[in-house]
Amino acid sequence: MTDEMMINTGAATPWLAAAAALTLASLGHAWINGAEDDDKNLTKAPSKRRIFTSKLGGLFSHHLSSRPQRPDWEVPIAENPNLHMHPRVSRLATSASGDGLILKDMPRIYAPFTKFTDEDMQAEDHDERLASRGVKCVWHFGKEGVGHPQTVHGGCIAMAFDESFGHAFLSLRRGMGFTAFLNINYRAPLPTGNATLIEVSFDKLQGRKVSMSARLTDGKGKVFSDATCLFVLPKDAEPAQ
Repeated sequence: MTDEMMINTGAATPWLAAAAALTLASLGHAWINGAEDDDKNLTKAPSKRRIFTSKLGGLFSHHLSSRPQRPDWEVPIAENPNLHMHPRVSRLATSASGDGLILKDMPRIYAPFTKFTDEDMQAEDHDERLASRGVKCVWHFGKEGVGHPQTVHGGCIAMAFDESFGHAFLSLRRGMGFTAFLNINYRAPLPTGNATLIEVSFDKLQGRKVSMSARLTDGKGKVFSDATCLFVLPKDAEPAQ
């Protein structure tokens, strides 16, 4: 363990101890007062005590436990010399992974991140060059990002698709863009607990518009959903001719 790791661990110890004490106290209080009954009545909103207990327990266990192991199918993606893992994700994804309840780990974005230049745009093999710029995103949904029990909420899947499309767009390095259209087909229920893979492909780049498609799988070929989208640059941005 490095000195920096020891310092960070030491600084976190009082916070973790306080979290542990509060978690145990909250769990005991919730049990005594029957807060567990919240889960039995779906017509009744969960109590603030139940929400607090769940969130605090998630924070406590998430920061004490080790991050999920990367699946075997991610190894060749991580070792691909043409792909680089993006060091930053959106605030939404960062917040969603903060307590391990919606996301068990930060999403990992693998992309070329080399500019798609004007020369690429004008080349005879323009379509082939664009199609070769695949982007791969690993998402690991937690137990609270659900609609039906143990089934990832469709809204969480939509977030993951939109975030993945956004990183694919940014990998072109042609400016800042915005989602104009997003369509998702839900093919099968996605269970929580396992890492999933979103693979993004570029379909068309014309002027300010970039069309993309993607699919969400278990990393081994089973498709749970697929999506198409349109990203656009602002009107005052320099268009890609």
